Parts: sequence; C-alpha cells; structure tokens
Amino acid sequence: MIRLSLLLIFGIVSLGFSQVKYSAYSIPKEFTTNANSVIVDENITIDVSEVGIKNIKTKRVTTVLNKAGFKDARCYAGYDKTTKIKKLEAFIYNAYGVEIKHIKKKGFVDISAVSDISIYEDHRVKYLSYTPTQYPFTIVFVSETEDNSTGFIPSWYPINNYSSSVISSKYTLLFSPENKPRMRTKNVEGFGIEISETPTKFVCLAKKLKPIKFEKYAPSITKIVPSVSFALNHFSLKGVRGYASNWKEFGAWMQNQLLSKTGKLPEATISEIKNLTAGYPTNIEKARVVYDYLQKKVRYVSIQVGIGGWKPMQLEDVDKLSYGDCKALTNYTKAMLDAVGIPSYYTLLYAGDEEISIDKDFARIEGNHAMLGIPDNNEIIWLECTSQTNPFGYNGNFTDNRDVLAITPEGGKIVHTTTYPLNKNKQLTNASIILESTGSLSALLTTQYTGLKYDDVYYLSKKEKDFIENHYKEKWSYLNGLSLQKTNFTDDRESITFTENIQLNVTNYCSKIGGNLLLAPNVFNRKTTIPPSIKNRKQKIEVIKEFIEEDSLTFTLPDGYKIEKSPKETTITNKFGTYQIQFKTTNNTLTYYRKYIQKKGIFPAIDYQEFRDFKKKIVKLDKLKILVIQTQKQ
Repeated sequence: MIRLSLLLIFGIVSLGFSQVKYSAYSIPKEFTTNANSVIVDENITIDVSEVGIKNIKTKRVTTVLNKAGFKDARCYAGYDKTTKIKKLEAFIYNAYGVEIKHIKKKGFVDISAVSDISIYEDHRVKYLSYTPTQYPFTIVFVSETEDNSTGFIPSWYPINNYSSSVISSKYTLLFSPENKPRMRTKNVEGFGIEISETPTKFVCLAKKLKPIKFEKYAPSITKIVPSVSFALNHFSLKGVRGYASNWKEFGAWMQNQLLSKTGKLPEATISEIKNLTAGYPTNIEKARVVYDYLQKKVRYVSIQVGIGGWKPMQLEDVDKLSYGDCKALTNYTKAMLDAVGIPSYYTLLYAGDEEISIDKDFARIEGNHAMLGIPDNNEIIWLECTSQTNPFGYNGNFTDNRDVLAITPEGGKIVHTTTYPLNKNKQLTNASIILESTGSLSALLTTQYTGLKYDDVYYLSKKEKDFIENHYKEKWSYLNGLSLQKTNFTDDRESITFTENIQLNVTNYCSKIGGNLLLAPNVFNRKTTIPPSIKNRKQKIEVIKEFIEEDSLTFTLPDGYKIEKSPKETTITNKFGTYQIQFKTTNNTLTYYRKYIQKKGIFPAIDYQEFRDFKKKIVKLDKLKILVIQTQKQ
C-alpha cells in the first residue's frame, strides 16, 4: 500500500514537472507584457562542414499569447527537388502545459512557395495549419532539412518580430576548419548577445530579451534587432560549386556559371534589333529603342527554377514565349543590347519601397530582384525590365537610392542607384475655382508630378474611367458630393512628368451660417492623419520619403460676397520640413497658396513629440476655414 502511494505521488510529481515545462503561466510577466508571443526555447543547428551539403535542425518552443503571435512560431519548411525535409512535426500544449495535439509531417499543408503569378516553379513549403480554441497555448516545432546549397546560410535573428520576447535562442553553425565562414554582426550591442567559436563551430546565444513594442514611424524590425550572418568562401548553389571572398569574385563566378550559360538570341531577333536601331547615332538612343521593343513584346511572370531560382531561363525561350521573370527579362534585354554593341550590367538588388542596400563589405548570395544598368560616362542608366509602363531610365520608389551589385566585365561591383533629391520630387497644383452662393463649387485643376511623385500617379493614364473615379473619390474622401466632369492626363515619359487636368464639381462644399459661407480653402491636398501619442518613446523616427508640394488655388466669390478677414501668413520650419500658407484677396477673389516640404531622415526618439506636433499643426491648418460674408441680399 505504501509502495502504491509512493508510485502515485511520483507519477503526479512527474506529470506536474511535464506540465510546468510548457505552461504559459510559468513564464515571467516581464516577457508577456506587451508581447504577442514568447520564444521560450529555440535551438537551431546548421551544418555546412561539407561544401555541397547543408543540414538544418530546428527546435522552437513558442508560447502564443494571442492571434497576432501565431506567425512568430514559424512552423513551416521549404523544399524542392534538391531540398529534402527529413523531419517535420509539431506538438501543441494548452495553457497549463498539457499536450493536446501532435501533428506529424503528413498533417502539414503542402503549397507552392511562390506567388500566384508564378507559371512554373519547383519551390514548395509545408506549413502548420492550426486553429486554436483558446489562448495562450504553446507550440513545439521540430524540423530537419537538407540541401546542396551552402551559398545560402540563414542569418540568425533571435528577435523575429515586434512584440515577441525571447527567453532563450541558440544558433550553432558547424563548419570545416579549411572553409571557415566569414561573419557579420548587426545591432548586437546592448542585447547581451554571446558569440563564441571553436575551430569547427560558431555558437550564438541570446537570453532574456524583452519584447520590443511597435511604434509608428519606427524603422523596420530588421534595422533594430540583433542579427548574425555567415558566408562561405567555398560554397555550392544547387550543386554548382563556387568561390568568392569578395564581390568582385562573386560577380565573376555568377557571370561564368549562371549568366553565360543561358543560350543565344535567335538570329532573326538580332537582325530585327539591328534594323530598329540602325538610324540612331548614340548608345542611349539605341537603348531607348530596345527598351521600347522589350516593353511591347514581353510580360512579367515569376519563374522559380534554374539553380535555386538564380539562373535566368534560356534566351531562346524568353524570345519564343514572350514572358519571363526579373532575371530572364534583364538577361534578355542585356543580350539585345549586346547584339548592337551596347554594354550593360546585369544587377542584383533588394527592391521595394524600403531602401535596403547590399552590404558592400560582406559578399554572399544577396538580393530579391534583378535589373539592368547601362553605363553612360560616369553615370548608370537603370532599366526596370519587368515593367511594361516604366519610362526609360526611371526607377521610382521600387529601386531608387540603394547600393546594388552590378555584374561588370571585371567582376562584381557595388554601385548606387539613382537618387531623387528633394527638389526633384514635386507636386505642383494650380486651380481656378468658382464658388456659388449655395456653397457648391466648380473647379479646373491642373497638377504636375515629377521625380518620385511621378511614381504615385503615372499609371492612371492606362486605367479605365471607373478606376479613375474611384481613385479620386478615395483621394478626396472628405469631399462629399464630388462629381468628376472631365479628366485628361499627359504622361511625358521623356522628362518624367505627369500632368493631370481635371474639371469637377462639389455640391454643398461650404457650410452655411445664415447667408454667409464657411470656406475651407485647401480643397485638394489635405493631410488628415496625426501620428499617435506615444509616451516614453523608445525607437528612432524614420521618414522614408522627401518631397515638395505647392498649391495655388484662386477662388472667384459669388456676387455680393467678400472675405470677412484674410488670415495671416503662417510658416513653420524645423528639422522635419517646412509648412507655409499665404492668402491674397481682392474684391471678388481669394488666392490660397500652400507649400509643404517633407524631409527624409532618421531622427532620435526624443524628437517624437516635436514631430507629432508638426504633423498635428499641418492637419489643423489644412482644415482652416474662412468666413465669406454676404454683403448684398440675393
């Protein structure tokens, strides 16, 4: 009887220890406050000790505190013809640490790893599809994958997202002493990151990292959190061996092993390109013709095959099928330029509105996009080969102002893409407005866009009437009773200037106070969003766009009306920009002038209140109203 009791007690204690191990309630409050998830224990081991084999083992214990935290568990594994998933499973524990579900590999959902616009790809992913019945709960995710690409070594980001805390994260990289990886660290200071090494491994360790709360206008999470990256000099990419200790060597390898083995253009196409460009004397004029030919002939699709999605498809196939991805279309354009003796650089980069540069001091397989550069004296003209609408040499927000890797005849070279300075990014508006005694108005509006402002609107010239109407009703959502009468667009692709001419009516625009009218002179360009109030802000402020907006609106007043009192000129200038409004009145007109300059930059957190106050004043002044008084009874 005594023995039985002891066994029962031992069993209860054992069960208790098992439950406490994954109990959400055992996590200290400092890790759950302001958190969506907690990385309780993460252990990643990557073995690249053989040049042609990469083995990754992962065990991640994540306590999910709410719906937003589920993605932080990262329960998925990718595979293709050369990447094998050797192990994949997940265990679900309730809030008390009791196991409630075990999902084996066959229980994971299998989908394409590429976007819907991909017509052919061999990358797939298995991911955990689980609908929790309550929060919090804990996921233990276990995986092992193996492939033949040591050119890609996943970086270590112990903090993977805002509002995610870390109790323990460990990253181990095993390697051969004859092929020791190069290492790059970012933001490790102040986080207590420990990095140790032996002749055959690196170990990175993070413990007790509290969650970082998201703050509006903060830099992206990857610019804030600690990370460690590695690269091998001797590597393999889908079985293709390579050596590169710097960008020059990497570019030479890419040219010799990937780009030079994509076939040749058909002779008929070469002949056609030569005939089209024959009457043009300069390389740039010929390049314009080639780019126009490209845009009319091909369309963009995603194709994720060929040495890990890094080798472009064959030139003959692009020519025959008239489609391709960024790699294929960039390589195809380069081949056409080569045919008429124009040098160009196949270029790798990180594309997107956020200006992410390739690290000039850390050579490894990088980037998410390809485009083409044409050397022109000391400058490079950039071509976005996936676009059927971009003007020749125009980058826009997608690829401007960042370091990229150009594959030149001398090897890889880090260069900078086109930068659009403040005085190039302009939006200039002029309007003639007739104000009715009813409070309605009619207007003729002309707005000119240049630089990065051009990028926001030039597509409108290709859109249907319904799309255009919805665009302006959304842009001017505060204008009740808006009716577009005419719209006309001029897209000057040579000077990169877009001009919109709009005729419109707005019924009951002005509020009526007896016989008087209350007029808001800023009809077409109001800022309406005030940054949220943030006490004790922690993160820096990042403003990623800079521009100049100028508005000149002239109102013709109804007969028998005048401006009661013209407001004073207001000017606000600080490190974030300048805002200015002016008024000029005659007997029957009011001219409203507004200028807003927004500067880009990264500013210290302590400046946030000043930044918010500046934006708040702009919103208030953009809504300013003037009393138009009736001097004669109608």
